[in-house]
Amino acid sequence: MQRDIKRVPVSRRQFLSRSVGVLGAGAVGSRHGGGSGHGDSLFGADTVPMVRNERCRQVLDRLKGPMASITIPYNSNFSIDHGALRAWVDFMCEKKQPILFLTYGDSELGFLKEQEIEAVIRTVATQARGRSLVIGGTGAWWTERTIEFINRVEDSGVDAINVHMGSLTRNEDNLYAAYREINDRTKLPLLTSSSKYSLDLLVRIAQLPNFIGDKCHEELYKYHQYCRATSKYDYAVLSAGLMKHFLFGYFAGSTAYLCAAAPFAPEMTLKFYHALTQGNYDAARDIVLQFEDPLVDITSGLGYPHCYKSLLYLMGFYKTTLMRPPRISNHPEELGELKTFLQNHGLIAR
Repeated sequence: MQRDIKRVPVSRRQFLSRSVGVLGAGAVGSRHGGGSGHGDSLFGADTVPMVRNERCRQVLDRLKGPMASITIPYNSNFSIDHGALRAWVDFMCEKKQPILFLTYGDSELGFLKEQEIEAVIRTVATQARGRSLVIGGTGAWWTERTIEFINRVEDSGVDAINVHMGSLTRNEDNLYAAYREINDRTKLPLLTSSSKYSLDLLVRIAQLPNFIGDKCHEELYKYHQYCRATSKYDYAVLSAGLMKHFLFGYFAGSTAYLCAAAPFAPEMTLKFYHALTQGNYDAARDIVLQFEDPLVDITSGLGYPHCYKSLLYLMGFYKTTLMRPPRISNHPEELGELKTFLQNHGLIAR
């Protein structure tokens, strides 16, 4: 999570309108329900777009809007509380949350055993029953282990897998070779989670048939570059972090975004998305200023993903705020300001 661009331009409406003009109306429509669906307006009419297989195409068609991180609830003995997780998934699906996303950081994959990650994927996918798109994830493992894991969970009902590579490889050629082998030996749609990838590497990955998108951690302008450079490959560059990030990324072709509010306030994040896609930019901006910015101010002091546990604890979904050691959990008595925020927005009773 980042707190940049705190000051909003005096005339955001004119800025956004000019952004559309620079990118071209076809560029916006191509990724958000209009145009050819392949972003060829960014590259010229003679560009031949990449065509994904039907399985990948179905995921890409649903990979739009807010994404809720799958936060891990723990019992008092630090085992995973699958009952609480199922209740949260039901809440998300009932509120029409479009995407549930297992991330390396927010979902604490580095603190879970491989069998636990598989169990979480199976719980979420089984409970969602197709009502929300479910994107699972791997640990940062060696290539063979990653391939075996992806193939093992294919029968779980998960829609796609976010492949985490971390800093395991020496250089980008090694990294691409690993992704290519994973692509060739698995069938599920796949995503990457980029960390300082070059534009050239991402374009190479975007041409692998089963890799359909990237959870992008780059700053605003490189995020925009990624969107434009991969558009002709029918590849989804996803914003990792804030609605205000997506407020601009949407016009560069980004289709979906993670944000702190999605796991506990899906209605608010959907309201933002609908305002943006319907051209009500003032309403989208106001949600950032009046809801997201104050939330980030509070949660930044509570840590990430610690604050997600705290929010879902206050909302009544999780029984504890526990983080697995050596991380330090937030104590309920530290959550007064966060509780007041939820009360002021009518999310919990006073």
